Amino acid sequence: MLLVIIKKELKRVFTDRRLVFSSFILPALSIYLLYSLLGSMIGNLTNNIDEHIANVAIVNAPESFITYVDEYNKGMPSEESVGFTMNAGFSSEAIDSLKEKIKTGELDVLITFDKSFDEAVTNYEKEKHPNINTFFNPSEEYSQTAISGIEYNILADYQNQLLGERFGSVSALTAFTLNADNQDNRIAEEGKEAGLGMSFMIPMLLNVMLFAGAMGIGMDVIAGEKERGTMATMLLAPVDRETIAFGKVISLGIVATLSAMCTFGAVIASLPNASSFLAAGADVSLDSLAFTPTHYIMLLIILIMQVGIFVAVICLVSVIAKSVKEAGTYISPVYMLVMFSAFATVFTTGDVELYKYTIPVLGNVFAIKELLTFDLSLIEFGVTVGVSIVVIAILLKLITMAFNNERTMFNS
Repeated sequence: MLLVIIKKELKRVFTDRRLVFSSFILPALSIYLLYSLLGSMIGNLTNNIDEHIANVAIVNAPESFITYVDEYNKGMPSEESVGFTMNAGFSSEAIDSLKEKIKTGELDVLITFDKSFDEAVTNYEKEKHPNINTFFNPSEEYSQTAISGIEYNILADYQNQLLGERFGSVSALTAFTLNADNQDNRIAEEGKEAGLGMSFMIPMLLNVMLFAGAMGIGMDVIAGEKERGTMATMLLAPVDRETIAFGKVISLGIVATLSAMCTFGAVIASLPNASSFLAAGADVSLDSLAFTPTHYIMLLIILIMQVGIFVAVICLVSVIAKSVKEAGTYISPVYMLVMFSAFATVFTTGDVELYKYTIPVLGNVFAIKELLTFDLSLIEFGVTVGVSIVVIAILLKLITMAFNNERTMFNS
C-alpha cells in the first residue's frame, strides 16, 4: 500500500505539465541564465576596468618624472603600457578645479608635486623630504584602479630610479628579493584551490535550492488535500495512517531531490561563465575539482539527509496547518532559519569544530563545504549523517502522531 500512495503522489506531480515545468524546468533554466549572465557581466566589468586608460592630471610636474614616464612607456610592450594619459600642464592654481573634476568622474587621478621637486631631491636634507600628493575618487572604479597602479607601480618605481641616481645603484638599498626565481610558490592538493572557491557559494545555493524545491510542492501535499477535503476521504480508507504519512514524505522527498538535482545541474553548467562569483574568481571546471567516487557518494548521502530533514519539516508544518495559505505562514520563519544556515559558510573561516556538525541542517552545510575542500573526515561525516538520521526519525514520529490526531487532520 505504501508503494501505491507513493505512485499516486508522483503521478499527480509528473502528469501535471505546469507543475513539472514550474518545479523542474523553470528553476533550472532561470538559474542557468541568471548565473551565466551575472558571470559574464562581472567578467566584462573587470575587463572594462583593466582596459580603461586613466585620465591623470599632474600639477608642478618635475622634468625627472616626465622623462621617467616617457622612458617607461617606451620600454614596455603595448599590451603592458602604463595605462594612463598624463597631462602635466597644470599649476597650483588649478588644483581646486581639478578636484571637482575628480568628483564628477571627468578626471581619474590628480598628482601634485612640491614646487622645485627636482631641486629638493638633488639637494637632499634629512630633515625635509619633497612631497607628492595623490587624489582619487573611491566611489569610481576607474579611479580606484588607477590610483593603485600609480602609487604601487609608477611612483614606487620612480622613487627607486631617483634613489639609484643618488646612491649610484638602488640594489645597495635592497635587502632581499621575493620569489625572484620561484615560479612554484603555490602549493596545494590537486583540486583543493578550485574547491575552496566553490565552498563559499555552492553549499549556500544547495541548501536554498533543496528547501525551495521541497517547499513549492510540499505545502500542497497534505495541507492542500486537507483544504480540498480529499485527505478526509483518504483517512477513511482501510490503510494505516502511518503508511499514508510515510507515502507522502517519501514521494515529496523524491520530487524535491529531482528538483534540486536539475537546479544543481544548471549551476554546474553555468560554471564556465559564472565562476567569477560562484567560485570567488577561480578558474573552475569539473576536471579541476578532482573528486573521487567516494567524494560523490558522500556528497549524495549528505544531500539525501538534508532533503530528508527539509521534507519532514515541511510535511509536519503541512499537517499542522489547516490550509496552504496557513502552511505558507508557518513555513516563513523556518525558511529564514534555512537561509541563515545557508549563509553560515560565507561568513565562516578556519577549521570547523566537531560540535558544529551536531547542529541539524547547519552541520550538513558545513559538511558540504569541508567536502568541497577535501577536508571532511570520516568522523565528521559520520556525526553529520548520524545526527540527520536522528532528527529525521524524530520528525517522522511527530508527523505520524499528528496524523493520528483527529482534531489536527480534520481541521476541527
